[in-house]
Amino acid sequence: AISSGLLLGTVWNNLLPVAGLFVGFIPLLYLIEKKKVSAGAMLKYAFVSFFIFHLCTVWWIAKSGISGFLSVISINSFLMASAVALAVYTRKIFGKFAGYWALVIYWLSFEYIHYTWDLQWPFMNLGNWLGQLPAIIQWYEYTGVLGGTLWILSVNIFLLDFFLSLRERKRESLFINSVFLIVIIAFPLYFSNLLMSIEKTGKQNGKALIVQPNINPYTEKYNKSLFDKQISKQLQSAKNNLDSSINLLIFPETSFPIYLNRNKLAENPVLNELKNLTFYYPNLQVIAGIYTYTIIGNDTLYYNTAVFINKNQKIIIHDKSKLVPGVERTPFIRFLNIFKDINVDYGGINASLNTTETQNLFTAGKFQIAPLICYESVFGNYAADFVKKGADIIVVITNDAWWGNTPAYRQIMMHSCLRAIETRRQVIRVGNTGISGLINEKGAVIEQIPIEEETVLKVNFSTNKKQSFYVLHGDIIGRLAAFMSVILILATYVRDKKSIVY
Repeated sequence: AISSGLLLGTVWNNLLPVAGLFVGFIPLLYLIEKKKVSAGAMLKYAFVSFFIFHLCTVWWIAKSGISGFLSVISINSFLMASAVALAVYTRKIFGKFAGYWALVIYWLSFEYIHYTWDLQWPFMNLGNWLGQLPAIIQWYEYTGVLGGTLWILSVNIFLLDFFLSLRERKRESLFINSVFLIVIIAFPLYFSNLLMSIEKTGKQNGKALIVQPNINPYTEKYNKSLFDKQISKQLQSAKNNLDSSINLLIFPETSFPIYLNRNKLAENPVLNELKNLTFYYPNLQVIAGIYTYTIIGNDTLYYNTAVFINKNQKIIIHDKSKLVPGVERTPFIRFLNIFKDINVDYGGINASLNTTETQNLFTAGKFQIAPLICYESVFGNYAADFVKKGADIIVVITNDAWWGNTPAYRQIMMHSCLRAIETRRQVIRVGNTGISGLINEKGAVIEQIPIEEETVLKVNFSTNKKQSFYVLHGDIIGRLAAFMSVILILATYVRDKKSIVY
């Protein structure tokens, strides 16, 4: 169990990135195969494995508080372990072959559910980690991240069977496993290489000015005495670098530390100053992050909001609707209303924010923009929905500064690369302290600003109107796995009960 955790924990490194994913499950599978552990015992062993996996990869969450860190990785480790334990239960009833593929089905269901329920935390989904090597996962435009998870689990299963056949000198089984291993490893790599050679960019081009203010969220950003200085510095940086060729001026998430009444946005002097820029530069549109609120009866509802400003229309808003569980909202609030004001501090604003269901595209002349705010960039299906509605470029505004100079920057940036591949859209990413830059439609970072640097960057971007298979059809693998999981769990339970009766 410890070996599995350590192997999985090596996925984030510069020497052999992602390699641990393809062998990390083998020790756990060996426990099932040779030690015949029960489902209950496997729940404990697997929990140890996945707890270590989290410790090695997302240890940076601890910067915001040990209790929050331990709670989030414990819950997710338990959920991962539950998928493995369920597979052991199914194996006991239906045999080895069914047990292996039950693991794949249950695990994919678990990852798919993470996109939809109140404890939505798909950050650790296995297929995400392949984003370190965009060149080998170009086929995500068909499968999304869950296709990567399917690939990882399949390789682990066939590798274990290969080694067991080799050790036990089962020639026929060894030959079959060798063939399957070659196919399932080589074909995705070949197909990805083929897709890399195909041009994905459309004809329309634009130019964006990215402002990276580099404001410390712990000592500066929410210090009221520094609000005016922060705002004026960002505005001045923009003015000093604007010219008539710029189509988009983009500031990061909550770039302006102001809380505005949603019904009175047009009266705010800061937003009016931004709007004045669009009159001076007629081709310019502005995207910026703020907090907004609305008052309903005795309640004040707060939103993490992106505003879109141009000279021709009123201010358009997009509210962050994928909120970090326990930080920006309380999970299962419908059933646990007494806890609505209690959240675990994982870093950032510790409050229950409100959401809206509507996904508002930002229309900037000939460009249709999908605005994603921070955590929303972790959800492939959410970005795909924007593109399905007509978005031809994605803008991610974020504030990753809570995590300091840790791997968090690059890990969170990696999700923007994944969204680029899935949707075949270029992504303009704008962070408070970085990483800001431009990602092309094949997931490669082609321009960027280093972290913790106060500066601006001009990027030339291209758009794409074609919609990928993933955009059109979504997470087919996840939906199919969820359906099969229900059938498999019911069948396992019924067969188990029958065997007890007889």
